[in-house]
Amino acid sequence: MPFVLIYILCISIAWGSPWRSIEQLPAVITEKDNLSVLEHLKNLSSDQFTGRKFASQGSVESQAYLVSALKALSIPAFNNQYHHNFKQSGLFQSKQGTNIIAYIQGTHQKDEYIVLTAHYDHLGTKRNKVYNGADDNASGTAALLLYAKLLKKSPLKYSVILLFTDGEEVDLLGAKAFIAQQSKILSKIKLNINLDMIAGSKKTKKLHFLKKDLSQILSTQKLEALTQLQNHFKTNSSVNLTPGFRRVKSVGSNVNRANWLMASDHGVFSKAGIPFIYFGVGTHKNYHSEFDNYANINQNFYLAAINIIFQQLVYIDNAMYEGAIPD
Repeated sequence: MPFVLIYILCISIAWGSPWRSIEQLPAVITEKDNLSVLEHLKNLSSDQFTGRKFASQGSVESQAYLVSALKALSIPAFNNQYHHNFKQSGLFQSKQGTNIIAYIQGTHQKDEYIVLTAHYDHLGTKRNKVYNGADDNASGTAALLLYAKLLKKSPLKYSVILLFTDGEEVDLLGAKAFIAQQSKILSKIKLNINLDMIAGSKKTKKLHFLKKDLSQILSTQKLEALTQLQNHFKTNSSVNLTPGFRRVKSVGSNVNRANWLMASDHGVFSKAGIPFIYFGVGTHKNYHSEFDNYANINQNFYLAAINIIFQQLVYIDNAMYEGAIPD
């Protein structure tokens, strides 16, 4: 395929006000980065990990893959450990889940955090067929690995916690465990950005988003500028960035996807009073099936999606900091 060479832009006169306060964005997504993120997505959704089912050997092996990738990028572990275990209690036995968490210190607001989340678990195997979960959610997981690389080179003003959650497909267990285990820093978490299904299928044309409580962290002016930027991406981007999701309950889902506020890990952060933005394509014909594999994702769409999500992350980081500076 012709790989999309995506540049993260500096000030653009044509784009107007959302970027006027940003002198330079901190990184460029290169063709090499595109190849790398696609390779991660391909690997994570391969049969090697047998569908990454919660508390399975495939899950353990995918954890090892993530930690190896983070170490190769010299990304520090969160609180000096990558593996953060939790238990799922059952009637006859309990199972262990494991969040993988990394950390990149900010340049200015070191003790305040933006948490980037993507769940790496999926459904495992059914009827001897591997449910690879390429879109759901190797796509978001691979994107976080790319963002880790970019932010290691050029950190944001706020510190970033990279949270690869386990057990999202099992009642959002990993996100709930993180909130419970990190109660001491919850008041310091400014924002959650959650990526869950951002590669779609071959026919996917829209990247949806949902945001809540951003007025807690952005002034009216900055929030309006963010909306302008998102409107720009709706009409001037190949991913057609679109607010909101269709209210459809999908067959086979463990979560009622009609309730998009609680459809993925962002819902747990929202319940804890933390503002969020959730990016995803919504359900499609390959959702929770054996056809959600690497061959069936929309690669060009995916590469464009990770670009515009990252641009919004950079804008919000700068906008929050500018709002936090005393007059």
